[in-house]
Amino acid sequence: MISMHSLFILFVTLGGDDEAGGNHRKKLLLSNAPFAQFEETLMRLNLPVELVDKVEACGFQSSSELVSFATDFVDRPEVLSSLLIEDFDFQPLDAHRMRSALFAICKKQHEVESLDPSDATEVSSVTSNAGTISPEDFKSKPIAYKKVIVNEKAKRRRKDNGGGKDYGLPSNYADEYPRLALELDEFFKFLTIPKASAQDAPIRATTADVYLRHAKLFLGWYIKIYAATTDNQELSKDLSIFSIIRNKEKKSAKVLLDFILWLRTTRNISASYEANILRGLTKLVKYRFEEESEADPAYGEKSFDDIALVREMRKFHRDASRRQAISPRSSNEDKKWLSWNEYLDVIKALKEEVSQLLASNSIDWKVGVNDAKGKQIATAFQRYIILAIFASVPDRQRTVRELEIGRTFLKDDGGQWIIKHGPDDYKTGKTYGDRPPLVLPAEMNPTIDEFINHWRPYLCSDKTTDYLFLQPRTGNQLSGNSVYQIVSRACHKYTGKKTNPHLLRDMLVTHVRGSSNASEKELEALALYMGHSISMQRNSYDRRTIKQKVAPAINLLQVVNNDKGVAID
Repeated sequence: MISMHSLFILFVTLGGDDEAGGNHRKKLLLSNAPFAQFEETLMRLNLPVELVDKVEACGFQSSSELVSFATDFVDRPEVLSSLLIEDFDFQPLDAHRMRSALFAICKKQHEVESLDPSDATEVSSVTSNAGTISPEDFKSKPIAYKKVIVNEKAKRRRKDNGGGKDYGLPSNYADEYPRLALELDEFFKFLTIPKASAQDAPIRATTADVYLRHAKLFLGWYIKIYAATTDNQELSKDLSIFSIIRNKEKKSAKVLLDFILWLRTTRNISASYEANILRGLTKLVKYRFEEESEADPAYGEKSFDDIALVREMRKFHRDASRRQAISPRSSNEDKKWLSWNEYLDVIKALKEEVSQLLASNSIDWKVGVNDAKGKQIATAFQRYIILAIFASVPDRQRTVRELEIGRTFLKDDGGQWIIKHGPDDYKTGKTYGDRPPLVLPAEMNPTIDEFINHWRPYLCSDKTTDYLFLQPRTGNQLSGNSVYQIVSRACHKYTGKKTNPHLLRDMLVTHVRGSSNASEKELEALALYMGHSISMQRNSYDRRTIKQKVAPAINLLQVVNNDKGVAID
């Protein structure tokens, strides 16, 4: 079946015997086409106009929707490319072409900072012109999502291209440095595959990806900046991690420390980010000296503790962790922090949004999964259920995006929806093993049933998948960025604050420890339920200020002293 876009192209191609008339008709048709601005930009940049068919197939409905989608990534072009590849199934070359065209439109129209918030489009939701609600608690219109800057330091760093913005390994590093590429592949296996001689337990691929990224940043810096500014440095295709980190003595830490110091002075990194980078680089050093270490953790020794360079890296990491503990947060908490009651109000508003959509649309879910209204309602259902699950199971975003019907998301013997995790299904599984069932409220049963049976098929497109939540435009599994966008945009819509999924854990713990009379047993149970220790709950997730934490002690002393008649009447 020929698409509307293809028909439009046919008219433009065949229209006009004379040049003036043809150009006039072409201009007229372009002005009326929903993707006229996008197509005109593609033509101007000599990019294939077939990209319009691709974006139509992804569910976009107009040029303005494309621009709204792209504006959130103007300062992070690599994120936009990755999103197009991972969430929309674009080939890398087409993703690059899309990025070029979209950013050209943004620049031409000067819309980056002036888009109306009502035009903003969620990465993983279909634009809706119907069903938008305005509860009494949320009458005021929030500042545009793009204009809420949570971390000014990070924004300035992204704009400072002179500081070596793209200092990581180039995308074609395997061609330029094949030996380095092979070693990085081996590094990933070192991290993830168990072996008899291993001193550390294997880690999950998602965690290993982070350490691999740290290694690539270091190696890219070494090639592009360190070697380029150091005398007598000649880089060949045989460049190796073994030649960069030459021996196991402490003096070999100099190049690694130089990288950290460069990040501090040029990139202005936080102590938290420095600690994370050092953790990844320590893993790289362990890989480098895997064959030289004779430490045996089975007899109480620290892994690789006989390698002086590893001990030095651990010292650097301890210092960064110490500074992290006392450093102020780099982001503006006021622009993302909600009280727990405010978050619950957002969920109520999303529930009302679904109710209004259902009331204003008579949808027959038997019509087919490509029905636009059905997809719109399915997206609203999904958004509401995701935020509601976070309220009942305040877990990491990975839990939500990896839920699989029948495996990790199922009904118990009583017909109650639960989340069931084995050791490999959550971050701290190696420590806590099989997790107790994470039970969702009984009142959510009908909503979840209706979503799965009637609305979720609209999100599947032509794919068969057991993942509970899906990308509305592609039917793919949600990505980490998708979950972030869903939560952040929903909270911003009703509160003006850009709350993120991980912050929800902090918000709940802070609420429970500061605004309730929970016993120590209940707090310990909550920690186990959330997959961390009571110490982690107290030290990392509790965001109360020192003044708030000592307030009960002050009140207690006042009561004790008043009982003894110390106070003067």
